[in-house]
Amino acid sequence: MQLICLGDSLTFGYGVRRSQRWTELAARELGVEVVNCGVNGDTTGGMLARLDRDVLGRCPQLSWRGRTAVLVTGGTNDIFYSGSDAAARSNLGAIVHQLAALGLRVAVGAPLPVAPERTPEGWRAAVDFAGARVALERYRSWLRGFCSGFGVPLVPFDLDFLDGQGAAVPELLLDGIHPGPQGHRRMADRCVTWFRQQMEGR
Repeated sequence: MQLICLGDSLTFGYGVRRSQRWTELAARELGVEVVNCGVNGDTTGGMLARLDRDVLGRCPQLSWRGRTAVLVTGGTNDIFYSGSDAAARSNLGAIVHQLAALGLRVAVGAPLPVAPERTPEGWRAAVDFAGARVALERYRSWLRGFCSGFGVPLVPFDLDFLDGQGAAVPELLLDGIHPGPQGHRRMADRCVTWFRQQMEGR
């Protein structure tokens, strides 16, 4: 069995050692092959463009598809770059439907909240974080409806990064955007829980 994780820097593990990435932690705990197909700075459009190479190229035979699960997490950079979640919705929907049509087990990971007060100056100069926070909340709400409507499991990574008032916990984020080691541990736990439920047929 293999798990392919398609995403951006939240999947790649920007800013932490490879051994600390949630994909590595999940692989060790699950005892299965976890393939990290995260690309720093990528958008859902980029993920859609490399779908054949990074996902289908790893399971070229139909027999492999029954033994492959794909966890897709993306959309944050779409919102950072454009201020809108419109492209993320369109591309994410296309990715999920294409994978499902090929018989692959597919799930969607919810993107993380951001803590603008901890972001580097360069990011603050390039991104309207007030607008981005609203767009991210709207996008996560849409993801919940999309996944519920089409029967796609949603892995709620975001919930483990929120405090009691619904704000991001800064200590879990290296730079207000990317998870630190403790954040990766929480993401790994979420991934492991979802994967085991899938294997049990829930």
